[in-house]
Amino acid sequence: MRVALAVFCLWVGATAAAPWQIPQYHHRAWSLQEGAPADVWALAQARDGYLWLGTGTGLYRFDGVQFEHYQAPPRRPFASNNITALYTTTDGALWIGFLVGGASVLRDGSLQHYSVAMGAPRDLVYGFAEDHSRGLWAAAQNGLYRFDGRHWHAIGDDWGYPAMHADHVLVDSRGTLWVATGSTLMYLPSGTRRFVPTGISAGPLASLVEAPDGRLWLSDGAHGTRSLPDPRSGSTASPPIGSGFGHFACMRIDGSGVLWGTDRRHGGVVRVSRLDRFAIGHALRPEDADAVIRKREGLTSDRAIPLLRDREGNVWVGTNLGLHRFRHNNVQVVEDERLTQHDTYGLAFSPKLGILVSSGPRLYRIRGDGAELLADTKGPKIAAIVAEGERTWLKTESALWRLNADGVQRLPLPRDNDGLLKFLVGDGGSGVLTMQEGNGLFHYDGLQWAQVPAGPVDSAGATALLRDTDRTYWIGYSGNRLAHWHDNAQRVYTADDGLNVGTVIALARVKEGLLVAGETGLALLRDGRVHALHATPADRLNGITGIVATPQGEIWLNAIHGILRLPPGAVTAALQHPGMLKHRLFDLGDGLLGVAQQATPASTVAADADGRLWFATNQGLATLDPLRLYSNMVPPSVHIRSLIARRHRFPISGGPTLPAGTRDLRVEYTAPSLSFPDRVEFRYRLEGVDDEWQDVGNRRQAFYANLGPGDYRFRVLAANDSGLWNEQGATLDFTIAPRFTETWWFAALCAIAAGLLLFFLYLLRLRQISDRVRMRLEERHLERDRIARELHDTLLQSFQGLVLRFQSIANRIPTDDPIRSALEKTMDRADEAIAEGRDRVRDLRATTASASTDLPEAFARLGAELGQERPTSFSVVVEGRLPAMNAVLSDEVYWIGREALGNAFRHADASQIEVEISHSGGCLVFRFRDDGQGIAEEVILNGARSGHWGLPGMRERAKAIGAELRLWSRPGKGTEVELLLRPDGHRQSRWSDWRRRIMRIWRAKT
Repeated sequence: MRVALAVFCLWVGATAAAPWQIPQYHHRAWSLQEGAPADVWALAQARDGYLWLGTGTGLYRFDGVQFEHYQAPPRRPFASNNITALYTTTDGALWIGFLVGGASVLRDGSLQHYSVAMGAPRDLVYGFAEDHSRGLWAAAQNGLYRFDGRHWHAIGDDWGYPAMHADHVLVDSRGTLWVATGSTLMYLPSGTRRFVPTGISAGPLASLVEAPDGRLWLSDGAHGTRSLPDPRSGSTASPPIGSGFGHFACMRIDGSGVLWGTDRRHGGVVRVSRLDRFAIGHALRPEDADAVIRKREGLTSDRAIPLLRDREGNVWVGTNLGLHRFRHNNVQVVEDERLTQHDTYGLAFSPKLGILVSSGPRLYRIRGDGAELLADTKGPKIAAIVAEGERTWLKTESALWRLNADGVQRLPLPRDNDGLLKFLVGDGGSGVLTMQEGNGLFHYDGLQWAQVPAGPVDSAGATALLRDTDRTYWIGYSGNRLAHWHDNAQRVYTADDGLNVGTVIALARVKEGLLVAGETGLALLRDGRVHALHATPADRLNGITGIVATPQGEIWLNAIHGILRLPPGAVTAALQHPGMLKHRLFDLGDGLLGVAQQATPASTVAADADGRLWFATNQGLATLDPLRLYSNMVPPSVHIRSLIARRHRFPISGGPTLPAGTRDLRVEYTAPSLSFPDRVEFRYRLEGVDDEWQDVGNRRQAFYANLGPGDYRFRVLAANDSGLWNEQGATLDFTIAPRFTETWWFAALCAIAAGLLLFFLYLLRLRQISDRVRMRLEERHLERDRIARELHDTLLQSFQGLVLRFQSIANRIPTDDPIRSALEKTMDRADEAIAEGRDRVRDLRATTASASTDLPEAFARLGAELGQERPTSFSVVVEGRLPAMNAVLSDEVYWIGREALGNAFRHADASQIEVEISHSGGCLVFRFRDDGQGIAEEVILNGARSGHWGLPGMRERAKAIGAELRLWSRPGKGTEVELLLRPDGHRQSRWSDWRRRIMRIWRAKT
């Protein structure tokens, strides 16, 4: 496996442009060992971002990471596996041309073939072009063809095209169609049907391209590569003498105006910049090329044919052994061996001299034509440069130097001892500040040294120095220590104050405060407080040795992992909302060959007068222009590639249904962003499972486990290398089928079964309760019968015997004896007591109202029975439909009514007695009224007659069933007893009524 990662900038001849003004490119190669197909003859990019490759072994597509072989349907194969032409039209269709002739189109996943018999080209197809009316043209070895939307037609004399060949076809920005016929160049003005000859000679296998200024460039085997005058204006040009330079099989011009060509004659790829420097008709010469890239420069093979500029600005080259991408570098390197052979570099900008850089003992000035030597210390290495005003100062390990017109001058040290100079900074004027080891901090104004501040400064472990805008001094040390000297007083910040950057190696004043960079981090000091700054990954802010702020508010950092750009407001945002520091990294992928130079006595970044930034790295000098950075403004299209479960790939169209029992699955997705596929970031979410979006970086797979049956929606979004998100993303709807035990109807059956079981248990419980109530009632009745028998057989019989004995005694007493009279009255009272006892015995033996006997009927029977002893007008009135009542409640109501009616019949001396039962508003009311003599007021006030328990018993029964008992009576005006039952006490639902019917059926069967 071979990966070619290099930056090529091979200058073949002198040029007026500065080396860093010539575009440089990052080169990435995919060989056969990395999955790239062989014999790449055609390239095209689809509207969805995929790169399509036409090869000798079929059709492939590439998302920047993985190659996929497109397989035509078995029953509709391609005319040939050898594909020689690819082209995408404005409607997104991909046209395919073949070595043996014929054409196919892939549109929205559907493949359609046009055979030679259907009018398609009969021989090798070189290429396609679409005109402004959406007509499609094909250049083929046997002529020119046009597709009208339904059929292919050969172009001949009826169009004014007499040639039997068409080597290349091109539609320019004005809609003119240009055709190289193999011997000449012809064109078809937009909207016409007649080709116009140009008289321009075009040799065999010619290729065409239009430059940004509208000029055409023609390359052929007979005359090389040249720009053409516009024949539409009547201009013509004589062909150059000789074969010329470069016979390009294919030409493309990138976004920087650089011409790319694949050389048929010598192989490889040729790059030529600044085409506007050439006069019309100029034929390229070898010295015009910026670079020639062949196998020894990293090309997989010198046999290169197709070229493509994608929508992100990358240039793609296909060879017979792989695929190559050339991406424009934001960072340019100054390639000069004199600047890369030492490990110590100084860097500064001089308003007078420009960018100054040191390499070893030599000082250079960077000019448009390269590095110019200014001075040489003849031994000591220049480690730091300070350019203040008209003066330039140099620091070596043990000496300070000044640059003069005639070279460099060594200056005396602050103290005449062996103390080494640690670092060098400007004083804001024309002097410098330096730290001498063991002696402290000193200022040199060009004439003499002075120690600052007045007190001694600790030089042990000092690693960084900054003179602030308020003329105070900041000194960094190893071990998380920073000292601030102000008015000869020192304040020290340590880890206890939140300073956790390790050894301090760079200091810079920015709008937000003081940036403190260390070997292990970055912090901001503002208002006396230290604020730690963090980024992802955690070590991204390590090893920062240079900091510079631009007028646009950006902050640039030269760090161990590359160059970092902090956009305006990034530091403030990180303070207001603690989290990750927003930044962009420029590294090898952007053209930066090295990393920030470490252990330097001065800043490793400088800005020149034009705003261009310069960086000292361990591989030499690098530069970039912050105002001309390439930014990828194409959001990546997002595609879901496959859904995998149980080791089986399911089709992703139409909402697939996964087998029952599926619990784990994998979703594969991609986003064809071809510039930096390794910097594409993804986030996904499975609705119903993920509450939040899952940020997964560059991972292109999603894994889920323990999923249940149901409908799911998977969504995935992607962002390109510039952080531009495709917010629409891609969506996949799928369903996991349930097992039999997971279906809704199985759950419903279980619920019904459980309901029936509960209902059966409920009925069983009702029967138990009903049996228990019936047993209690039977026990009560049996107890009443027993009490009645005991009263009748013992007490009443004994009383009756006593009465008869007293009567016998009374008969012996003379009738006129007062004792007899008193005794007879006593016996009369005894007879009344016996009669009352018999009544109570009869009451105990009376039949009670049961659930099967309604109360109105029971009260009617009771009234008829009582009326036999004391004839009285009696009636029962029912208003409304009476609700069903349970047996216990009905029994209690009956006994309350029986007591009330018994009192009315026996004691009221009433002529009319009435029972009124009404049901209204959910309340059940029983009224027992008579027109008799009424009840004495003292009885009503006391609640009962002394020695009688009828009224108290009625109240106790009413309370026991939750009813309300009311009594109205006046002497001589009758009595009314009202029993009020609230809804909760008696109401039963239709369900209760239905339950009662079921219970009756249950009893009938059992």
